[in-house]
Amino acid sequence: VFYTNDIHTHIDNGLDDENGLFYSKVAALKKSIPDAILVDAGDHLQGTAYGQMDKGMTIIEIMNAAGYVLATFGNHEFDYSMDGAMAAMESAEFSYISCNFVYEENGVPVEPVAEEWKMLKAKGKDIAFIGITTPETITSTTPAHFMDENGNLIYGFYRNHDGSALYGIVQKNIEEAKAAGADYIIALGHLGTDLSSVP
Repeated sequence: VFYTNDIHTHIDNGLDDENGLFYSKVAALKKSIPDAILVDAGDHLQGTAYGQMDKGMTIIEIMNAAGYVLATFGNHEFDYSMDGAMAAMESAEFSYISCNFVYEENGVPVEPVAEEWKMLKAKGKDIAFIGITTPETITSTTPAHFMDENGNLIYGFYRNHDGSALYGIVQKNIEEAKAAGADYIIALGHLGTDLSSVP
């Protein structure tokens, strides 16, 4: 399993050493190893002019060509509004997963926006990937992107004061993956380690 995260649209950092691991090298690495799985843990749509010129659509095309099979939403996937995030998801030839990105009504989760987890097979093993998006997303991008015209939240991320809501939905998905026969379960998470992420 190979993963990238926080690429922030840097498609070429100009380095020709081990630090120059941009999309073409990632694609070549994946292609060189049978049954390799390539995933992204978020924040790939925004960061440089490559992303801003078309709201990340060029990056999605590059990720499609590189052979990504899964990605989760980072908080910056929503910087181009909900329409931008949904357009990326619809244009991707890979699947977006997130167990805690949901439609909400009156602060109560109703249903997931994307697939919560996905089972892949490699070398005869069933590998479940569970997508997790930081609950901080609502405050670390533009909160209005997650609200209706009256200012009511219509999207949520299982955010509460002590993290128990997030832990609960992740554990629920772990149990579902176990019941489905997963040999391995991998968290494909976009979660911070700074003080505001402590819960």
